[in-house]
Amino acid sequence: MKAFVVLILVEGSLVEPRKTCEFLEGTKFDIGGSVQATSTDVLNKVLFELGLNDSDGIGVLSISDFMDRFNDQELNPDDYFMSYVYA
Repeated sequence: MKAFVVLILVEGSLVEPRKTCEFLEGTKFDIGGSVQATSTDVLNKVLFELGLNDSDGIGVLSISDFMDRFNDQELNPDDYFMSYVYA
């Protein structure tokens, strides 16, 4: 099972970011198949869980991608609420 970071914009999201992150925290998604889950697979599961068709304001990154983008200062932590899920 692999961990993923869920990012929800503070401004302009279709959901209440903090409440949604708390709701998703630690959720384990069964992606199925023998292929390792991708961020897109997990995003689709998150959207399904939230009853959304549009990912506007919501993103999912693998831990490695999150660390790279954060350390390269591509992400401003003030812009997001963050949670984690497994797949």
